[in-house]
Amino acid sequence: VAKQLANFAAVPYKAVSFAGLKDRHAVTEQWFSLHLPGSTDPDWSSLSLEGVEFLQARRHNRKLRQGQLSYNRFRLRVRDCHIAEPDLLQPRLQRIREHGVPNYFGPQRFGRDLNNLRRVLQQPELRRLGRETRGFVLSALRAALFNGYLAGRVSAGNWYQSLPGEALLSDRPRGAAEDDTSVFASLRLPAGLLWGRDAGGSGGAVKDLEAEWFGRFPAVCAALERAGARMSRRVMAARVGDLQWRYDQHELALDFVLGPGVFATAVLAEILAVEDCALSLAEEESND
Repeated sequence: VAKQLANFAAVPYKAVSFAGLKDRHAVTEQWFSLHLPGSTDPDWSSLSLEGVEFLQARRHNRKLRQGQLSYNRFRLRVRDCHIAEPDLLQPRLQRIREHGVPNYFGPQRFGRDLNNLRRVLQQPELRRLGRETRGFVLSALRAALFNGYLAGRVSAGNWYQSLPGEALLSDRPRGAAEDDTSVFASLRLPAGLLWGRDAGGSGGAVKDLEAEWFGRFPAVCAALERAGARMSRRVMAARVGDLQWRYDQHELALDFVLGPGVFATAVLAEILAVEDCALSLAEEESND
């Protein structure tokens, strides 16, 4: 859509921006921005893109940037959903309302059949990959390591509780105004490492936990550093806002809100108690 908007408005592709990616197989709604300083608006009435419905356009004095959104709202319908013990669904959803879900990267991050990870086997020197491919691979490697560390914290039952020496991170969306609570009030939550240069910041027991986990993958960590990845962090507990549900005649209807970068597949895995493939990625990577 961004490329077609650029062609329609006769501007470079880089002049079109959006806050984030949306699911490929879904009905989605989002804003795009076109950098048109001093230009008149295109004739939006003549815009025709296959599979796209144009809703509205308006002027703004700033362009959209990656991550510049407060939340994503999901409305999901899981059909042919045979829940063996429906009575357990209510307390599980109540726990999710209270504590959120483990903030795993969903399987989308790793590509179909884990191809974003398998590319490392084909070209271990990440700097030689093309820019776009390298970005996918770096994200997938960091996400796999993060998921493995988070899985250990989930097994220990302390993924949403800060331990002594824990690095905390606000889950306020980047760029949100101080008075913009949107769906979530800002909280400081335990944050796990996304490996890169200058990794650090934790102390106490958490430092030992991180050293033990990432120490299992010295070659991967070194490759990420050589490729220029910078250390960052990601909250380990993802809050689920406005959670509503209905289960009737083997159809589960779910409505909820997630902050930027949180995967709806992680919520589904927790609700339905299924093993998301993301949980075993780090183990598979280690075997490779």
